[in-house]
Amino acid sequence: MKSTNLRRNPNASLQPLFLLGIIVLMVAMQAILVPGSVTGSQLWLVSRQASALGIIALGQALVILVGGIDLSVGSIVMMTNVFCIALMQGSNQSLWSGLGACLLIALAIGAANAIGVLVLNIAPFVMTLCTMTILQGICYVYPQGAPTGSAAPAIRTLGSGYLGPIPYSTVIWFVLAAVTLVVLRFTTLGRKVYAVGGNGQAARLSGISNKAVIAGAYIFSAVMAMIAGVIMSGYLNITSLTVGGDYVNNSLAAVLIGGNAIEGGRGGILGVVLGAFFMTFLMAILTMIGIGEVGKLIVQGLVIFVVVAVQSMVKKD
Repeated sequence: MKSTNLRRNPNASLQPLFLLGIIVLMVAMQAILVPGSVTGSQLWLVSRQASALGIIALGQALVILVGGIDLSVGSIVMMTNVFCIALMQGSNQSLWSGLGACLLIALAIGAANAIGVLVLNIAPFVMTLCTMTILQGICYVYPQGAPTGSAAPAIRTLGSGYLGPIPYSTVIWFVLAAVTLVVLRFTTLGRKVYAVGGNGQAARLSGISNKAVIAGAYIFSAVMAMIAGVIMSGYLNITSLTVGGDYVNNSLAAVLIGGNAIEGGRGGILGVVLGAFFMTFLMAILTMIGIGEVGKLIVQGLVIFVVVAVQSMVKKD
């Protein structure tokens, strides 16, 4: 079986360093374009804005590593926001019941995606696209066009509070990223993920339960999107039916520019973290220099295209 271990792939291991260099150049560019705008607090603010995307990208990365894709992450964020606000009604007394309900919903969605892909043999793109559409419909119907309520105070603290100079949401993001990185790099489960994505047939012949690994990836992705939805609910403190709109494209962009191969089996988590920060920082700079939403979409598409094209050329070499 071919090696798919990130540590044995020189190109993949250099990708985070390359991306970090680009981020440093972007910071320097901002300092030149808007003198005095680059401060520690501003960078932590960017990290808070990137935290929800970064958490979603962790789940998306795992799905892509096993050779799949998850288009339902944005709709899971939206559904979490709708139910989190509706169930908590601004009270900490309903905190755990609300979180428990959101978790059960996320687990059910992840399991449904896995069943569709593994049991019904529906292509991951099609299956998660169907899930995305169904969830969006539920989100529009459930509040009956008049969303009410607010997030529990504890959730508002997670969404907008600080631990010293560091936002709580950034702390949650970094902790989840660290745990995911350790699991992928240093555990048997991590080796199974790379094996299944790199060569599914060989992984099966070596005794790995491919279906269990792939199902776990989809469930993990749904749970990460749910956590991001809780954080966004705390930040917004209201129900928003547009909250998950950009997360599909941006999470894919973060995963791909972080060095993860779209066909699976190659990549890692450090690059994904930097990729999420890069995408958020890039959008912030474009806003700062007056680029509109259309221009941002064009830049986003070009970034994904260039990264995938470069990865394809490197693979051929």
